[in-house]
Amino acid sequence: MAGLLDNIVNNPELVESIANEVGIKPSDAGSVITYLAPILMGAAKQNFQSTRNSADLLKQIEDSQFSDMIDAPKKAVAKGGLTDLGNIILGELTGSKENSGKVATHVQKETGISDMIIKKILPMIAPFIIGALGKKAAPSINQQQQDSGPMTGGLENILISMIDKDHDGSIIDDMMQMAMKYFA
Repeated sequence: MAGLLDNIVNNPELVESIANEVGIKPSDAGSVITYLAPILMGAAKQNFQSTRNSADLLKQIEDSQFSDMIDAPKKAVAKGGLTDLGNIILGELTGSKENSGKVATHVQKETGISDMIIKKILPMIAPFIIGALGKKAAPSINQQQQDSGPMTGGLENILISMIDKDHDGSIIDDMMQMAMKYFA
């Protein structure tokens, strides 16, 4: 999972763009993003493994506009509309505004940064989570489509295996390893 998150967490252009947009220091934005990224990645995995319909989330992951955002985050943030788009994605990832609020409260406790700021960053970072998943999954998606035609349940399995690197069915250990890497 760390490789997926590197496109987000270690992307100075993304961090700086979001910091400028919400009016905080890049170091504070980086702290928030470092906490939010694995939480949202975990939410994606939970969505794929639950009984909820993942079709809309999968369509977004296959949409190249999100993958393109990873390569040009400043342009994506400056373009506008990121918050509205992100709120739609957050609905898919967290299931509700209440759950997104719980995430913001948790990250506030960890970072000391206002949950109001975190609530502004949450929908801005969500499209980049989708973009990272799409970018990382693209070679596998293309290969599977060449081998067997259109994707059915295969994309969910590809994404789950990318997120849960040790294939134990849990991302908690993966998240802890990632957090230790960034906070050590």
